[in-house]
This record gives sequence, structure tokens and C-alpha cells, in this order.
Amino acid sequence: MTAIGHYELGRVLGKGGFASVRTGVDTRTGERVAVKILERTMLNPDERIKQEIRAFRKLNHPGIVGYKDHFVTPRHVYICMELVEGGEVYDRLEESGKFSEAKARKYFRGLLESVEYCHSRGLCHRDLKLENLLVASDGSLKITDFGFSKKMRHNPKTVVGTALYVAPEVVLQEGTVYSGEAADIWSLGIILYLFSVGRFPFNRGHVGGVGPGMKMSQKDRFRTDNFRAPDHMSPELEKLLRQILCADPGRRATISEIKKSSWYTDGGRWPATDTLTTLPSDQGSTQAPEAVSPNSAANVTWEVLEGSQEAEAALLGEPHDDFLGFDDSDDEDEDWSSFDVRRNQQVHLGADELILDNLRI
Repeated sequence: MTAIGHYELGRVLGKGGFASVRTGVDTRTGERVAVKILERTMLNPDERIKQEIRAFRKLNHPGIVGYKDHFVTPRHVYICMELVEGGEVYDRLEESGKFSEAKARKYFRGLLESVEYCHSRGLCHRDLKLENLLVASDGSLKITDFGFSKKMRHNPKTVVGTALYVAPEVVLQEGTVYSGEAADIWSLGIILYLFSVGRFPFNRGHVGGVGPGMKMSQKDRFRTDNFRAPDHMSPELEKLLRQILCADPGRRATISEIKKSSWYTDGGRWPATDTLTTLPSDQGSTQAPEAVSPNSAANVTWEVLEGSQEAEAALLGEPHDDFLGFDDSDDEDEDWSSFDVRRNQQVHLGADELILDNLRI
């Protein structure tokens, strides 16, 4: 089996606990794509995969990886997406050690615009981190991996995310009450600190995912919001970071307030809002005309393709249990799961900091 639907599959771009990404080619047009292959298991239930597809189909923005199509087999779901060949911004940061504030500002401005767009479409991402930011050919960033995204009509009610990026209130309040928008903004602050300093601002005691039922001693590691500002950090950036990385979500800076900050506008040299070309929201999909209409994003087709499971096994290898999370329910409103998508972490813990050093979250 070398194809799924009308897409020929190519080399492996990356692998995670229960997913892999391959290159692909649309045999109808010759367009190159990325194909995310997810295992259908109790640890990765269909409803979560459907939520990722719903999110991709609802969003259409230059700063978000575009959805093409999806296919379902008895063992896997294949999500065909825009191919972003610049790799993860993590790799750029690891190579540089840290970015200049000018480069950090360029990346952060684009990222903030993309997150603002997600929120305007009623979605919070809930797992913003370096590994979910890809570098486009023009040097801009694109957000990917919406598996933990959530509609903002109701309180998220879930504890998900990665310890070093997750907002304190998500852990401290066991997911009972928190704003998905404010939680995303905290994660943006962590990313901005990483861009400009090259290490994490806080040591949360572990580097994996978070979940409910954590011990009080573990939760206590999430109470601090007092980070160290190195000498090279400008006063304007430190001021903005302290407004974003505020443990009280009620006092945390909003996107509108971030855009008005002196650092964000570089003292007025940049406009508060970038002018981005965005397709109308009712054209939020780039799938082929014969596929399901993008206007029915809430109704994800789930027709299982006929095919040989043996052929799938030959292509993908046997299923594996390399997974560091848990899931007790298929109900998206009680999805208390978390996971590490990468392994083989090398972690250097200091007294109050965690260095970014070959670390994959």
C-alpha cells in the first residue's frame, strides 16, 4: 500500500507516540502535501481525531497549516495537510541558542495574529509550543496540531497541555474553571521567553503532559510567575512578559493589550495589527470540490475505506505502545488526557530554570 485515496505516500517526516507524518503527492494535481497518520486506539479515540479535523476545516489563515482531505481505515486516520518544509521553529532556536529581539518580535507578531484568528473563530488551541510551530518558505510561522483544540462556547473543563507551557490555572483548578483564551496567551508568553532567552522561564518539575489528580506538591510548582530577566533583555520586553506571564488570569494581558505594548510595536515602528491576506471564513478548506463541503465542518465524514490491513501494516509497521498518557473517556467534554509526542528527552534542571537542550516536549 503506497497510496491513500488519491494521495501517494512518500518518506517519513517525523514520528510521535501514536502518529507519524509523511510526505504525499495529490495524483490529480501533482501538489505535494503532508499526511498525518494517526492510530485509532483507546488512547487516541476517534472523537479527538474528529476534533482536530473539525478545527483544521474551520480555520483558513496564512499562519495556520491548511487542511486538504482526510481518510479513515479500520486502524488509522490519514489527514492530508499543507506541506510546510521549513521544519519546526524549535530547530531554528536550538541552532541559534536564542533569537534577537527583532527576530523574536517578527515571529511573535505573526503567531499572535494567528492565535487571535483562532479565537475569533471560536477555538482555543490549548497546546501551543515550539514543536507545534512550523517555519514556512517565507520565514513566517504556521501553527499545527489542533488535537487538543476546544470550542470556546463553554468552559474547557479539561486538564490538557504540556507542563512547561500550560497556564497555572489549568493545573491549580483541575480544569474546572479557566478561560481557553487566557491559557493560550500564557503559552504565547512562554514561547516569547524561549525565543528571546533560549530557556524556559519556569521549572515545573517535569517536562511531559499534565493531567488531573496531581499531588499538591506537584501543583505548587505551578504557582510561581516570577521569572528571571537576563541582562540582555530590554526593559520593554521584560515589562510585556510580566504582563503576559501573570499567574492571575484576570490580570493577564489580553491580545489587544499585547498589541498596544511598546515592545510589540517597537516603539511605534510597527503597526499594532499586521495586514494579512485571509480567505473568507466560509471558505476555510482547501479540499477538492468533490469532497465534503467546508461549510459542514461540524460534520466530519467517517466512512471507512475498504483495504487490506496487512498492506497497512507493511507500510506503517506494527502498532506500538510508546505513549506517556491516559484517557478514560471518548467524551470530548471529559477529555482529561495528556501525552508527550516526543521521547528521548535530555533535560538539565537548574535550581529554578530548565534549559532548552535537545529537549522535545
